[in-house]
Amino acid sequence: METSAPKNKSFTVLLVPSPSDRIRRFEISGRWIRWGTVAGAVLGVLLLLFSALSITLFEKEARMIALQHKSRVQKEEIVRTYRTLQDIHSKMVDVAKLERKVRLIMNTSESNGSNVVLGLGGPTQTVAPSVLIQKGMRGMDDLMSEMDRQIGDLGQGILHQEESLANLKRAIRERQSEWAYTPSIWPTRGVMTSRFGYRTSPFGLGRDFHPGIDIAGSIGTPIMATASGTVTLAGWDQGFGKTVVIDHSATISTLYGHLEKVTVYEGEQVKRGEVIGYLGNTGLSTGPHLHYQIMVNHTPVNPKRYILNRF
Repeated sequence: METSAPKNKSFTVLLVPSPSDRIRRFEISGRWIRWGTVAGAVLGVLLLLFSALSITLFEKEARMIALQHKSRVQKEEIVRTYRTLQDIHSKMVDVAKLERKVRLIMNTSESNGSNVVLGLGGPTQTVAPSVLIQKGMRGMDDLMSEMDRQIGDLGQGILHQEESLANLKRAIRERQSEWAYTPSIWPTRGVMTSRFGYRTSPFGLGRDFHPGIDIAGSIGTPIMATASGTVTLAGWDQGFGKTVVIDHSATISTLYGHLEKVTVYEGEQVKRGEVIGYLGNTGLSTGPHLHYQIMVNHTPVNPKRYILNRF
């Protein structure tokens, strides 16, 4: 009959440091070996679990960082898109205003297209988009709804503006000869120092009515005809010094005063943009400048109403 090994079997460990030293003897219980083996296995499993958990957490953290970066980039892109919408609307409003000005000069009927553009597309909320984004999903929803509204309004405005400009183009083509004889550009480059209307007299005579605009600049700066027409005066005027007057039609004429030199003669036909003289300081003048004046039916009107280009 076989006998089972005793459960409390022990193991002897001999340590021999050197031949001259005493042998050291240790006895280790089998129970401790079994518990040590189990503890080592458990510790190994725990280490494996900890390593796997650490790797998972690091991966999640990396994904979170990537998602946060992507979210920040998307929010910045949304803000840029919102600002682009505002810029587009602003440019469309400028086009609509310019169209109105052209129609006013040409005395054509007002188009509904410009009214649509001027009335649509603007923001209804006054909170900055970056502030709305910070409010979380609700703020993002509000911002996206506002952007959707603006995109829809801009689309509608563009269609109406396109139709309106096409009508204006046809009107200009039909009245092309008349347009050529209508003032529409700056007569020179410089700084506008006096506007049209009542002002304090530069000669200390209280308030007086200024029938044109003054543009200061360097002596010798070219002066251009603002529309095609016939020169009716190219000489001296007691107040404006060396002066050029151009008749553009039976109702519209322009005057250019205080010139240094006149380069056209009376009766000459000139075209828009043609040099007619050079800026000076002649006549009753307090400094080098051009006095530019537009008369409609012999009555001075504000020249800025007839200026479409920029310096």
